Amino acid sequence: MDEIDLIIIRKLSENSRLTFRELAEITSLSVSSIHKRVQALVDDGTINAFIVRPTMISLKGLWVMASGNSSVKSMDLVSQELGNHESIYLVTIASGKFLYIGAYLRDISELQEFTSFLTKTSQISDPTIGIINIPYITTPEKLSSIDYKILKTLNRDSRKTLTDIGEDVGISAKTVRRRLDRMIENGLAFFTIEWTPKSENNFVTIFHIYLNEGTDVNSTIQHIYKKYAQNVVYCLTFSNIPNYITMHTWAKSSISAQKIQEELQTEGFKDVIPRIILYGTHFDCWVDQLLRSK
Repeated sequence: MDEIDLIIIRKLSENSRLTFRELAEITSLSVSSIHKRVQALVDDGTINAFIVRPTMISLKGLWVMASGNSSVKSMDLVSQELGNHESIYLVTIASGKFLYIGAYLRDISELQEFTSFLTKTSQISDPTIGIINIPYITTPEKLSSIDYKILKTLNRDSRKTLTDIGEDVGISAKTVRRRLDRMIENGLAFFTIEWTPKSENNFVTIFHIYLNEGTDVNSTIQHIYKKYAQNVVYCLTFSNIPNYITMHTWAKSSISAQKIQEELQTEGFKDVIPRIILYGTHFDCWVDQLLRSK
């Protein structure tokens, strides 16, 4: 990977249906160069899948990221055990036996059971359970039966052509485009990728940034994206944890990763804690099973 690959990863994480031409315009490369780069990322296993799921907005659920130090002996074994839970879609292992667990909950009533399962299985005595900020909509648009059929055929192949989608669902390509545009416009579907850097010359680090009281979180994130554009993949904020950001970064060497940390420590934040990512595992969850049942 290099800085151009990072841009491709970041943009496809935001919208896995971006065309090669759109990616070419963003990166100022030729369409053929972009095609070769995307194919190379797929061939070496960096991009595992192009996926789509209904968003927690459309399902009125919670998007949760849990983390903490585990006392288990086998991190591989606990990762698989956690992945058996129907709500968990991602388990990432970091240095120092630190775990990140991504989950989708149907509603707030599932939070207690999820926390209990997580604590017992991962042996994290005091996990941080963050509810990821998503736009709040009082009465979100509903997904129709046709929408679900479209998402079902795109679930693990989100870059299918409009024609192929139409043939799968039994509608015209024009109708597919209209339904997809509506879902994207209303935040009803999340088109993204599953990716894991494979090269040993890739360093993925999550920085836990604790802000001083009164700091404007949104302006801080805008600053981070601008200043660290060559390294930041995305940032997350949490509705139940104020003054806290997780900054997910990529660097091509340990020295580059260290420079990011050193620069962050000059920003005046209350605290910055880095966690070096070793690897992650993606799992099917109840949202995927919901699509397959449609």
